[in-house]
Amino acid sequence: MIIGLDDTDSVDGMCTTYIGTLIVEAIRDLDRNIIREPPKLLRLNPNNPYKTRGNGAVSIRITETSGPKILEKIKSVSFDIVTKYSESGDNTNPAIVFLEDNSITPEIQLFAKRALHEMFSIDEAISLLNKIGADYNFIGNGRGLIGALASCALQLEDFTYELIVYRSHNKRGKKFVSEQGAMEIEKKYSPKIFSSYDFENQRMIISPHSDCPILYGLRGESPELILEAAKMIESEIPFKRNLFVTNQGTDMHLEEKSIEEVLPYSSVIVKGTVSKNPYTVPGGHVFFEISNGKKILCAAYEPTKGFRNIVRNLSEGDEITAYGGVLETEHGLTINLEKIEITKLAEFHKTEKPICPVCNNQMKSIGKEKGYRCKKCHTKNREVSIIPLPRDIKIGIYEVPMCAKRHLSKPLLRYGREKKFEEERFKFDYTKFDMKFEGI
Repeated sequence: MIIGLDDTDSVDGMCTTYIGTLIVEAIRDLDRNIIREPPKLLRLNPNNPYKTRGNGAVSIRITETSGPKILEKIKSVSFDIVTKYSESGDNTNPAIVFLEDNSITPEIQLFAKRALHEMFSIDEAISLLNKIGADYNFIGNGRGLIGALASCALQLEDFTYELIVYRSHNKRGKKFVSEQGAMEIEKKYSPKIFSSYDFENQRMIISPHSDCPILYGLRGESPELILEAAKMIESEIPFKRNLFVTNQGTDMHLEEKSIEEVLPYSSVIVKGTVSKNPYTVPGGHVFFEISNGKKILCAAYEPTKGFRNIVRNLSEGDEITAYGGVLETEHGLTINLEKIEITKLAEFHKTEKPICPVCNNQMKSIGKEKGYRCKKCHTKNREVSIIPLPRDIKIGIYEVPMCAKRHLSKPLLRYGREKKFEEERFKFDYTKFDMKFEGI
């Protein structure tokens, strides 16, 4: 059986991974050995206007049980936890689903994949759940059923891990997590552990500023290394921790599209030629236009910091590939850039009077359309010198800084480091993982 849950948080606090952790703990109290692999934290469409923060849903796989009675107990306990601990809010609609592995049809797998790129109606999720006879429950309008169902069925290719360390959900206000540990982890473990500290902008990335229960999270490719690195973090006394398999840092949300295929709320990879030079608007946001016959705006917003200077060096005629999420703005469809790849730079030149091949002096004009002559040796030349102008940018891939990176965006340092989920899924023995933080 797979348990999926989503939309249990609000802008004021809580976190779906925290509630997932409470459910895992409750199930372990019933039987420690029936959860053999870490739960999944799956980031869905990052452009969803209904998201609270990172649009993450959680799924938990139950592998073996002693019979139907314990399954019913698991379902009851899990929904009780969702009911008790979920935040309330105008945009909070918690949901939990229970699916059998063999009930996940190709139609549901496609639904899960589309949940990375598209917007769904609640009725579509309910229709699929009813079609396979799944158990589910929800609070509010049922919107959480979309992510809960998708989290159960989303198939991973590349994947990463995240160790999340929590304070108690009853504790609010300023968190204490030392930046020094994050700096040392970035220096020692990158790229196997990534997105810990942004030295360029002097910002710690591992600890969120929101009033959710997360103290910090370490993301990487090896659970053993992450657990080792966690010992370097000095923080307030933690409450719990959990290890998740995730699609973070994989670019799983991006789809290759032509400009005419781009839709609002999607995440795309689009090729085009710069057709309008970059310009800066109040607030420090930088816009430019690309075209392949049809035009679309691209934006590097102020939070992308120094990335905007790279964008400002683009010029009409440059050929690029734009990566990012699409929103409908006052200017029309706009790609919020996550990275760009420059594949060809436009060439610019200036003309100068020719150099005398005999004397090496600059020649002088002898009249309109009459050419040039060397004053010293009187050698004539009708051709001007064409001098290529240097560009302040090179062909290559450029990404936004770590402090502006989305959960799903693959850092350039992960290129070529993909991990196959089916090959790796049971290499870490989750039954031995201690959810109490070391020393507590």
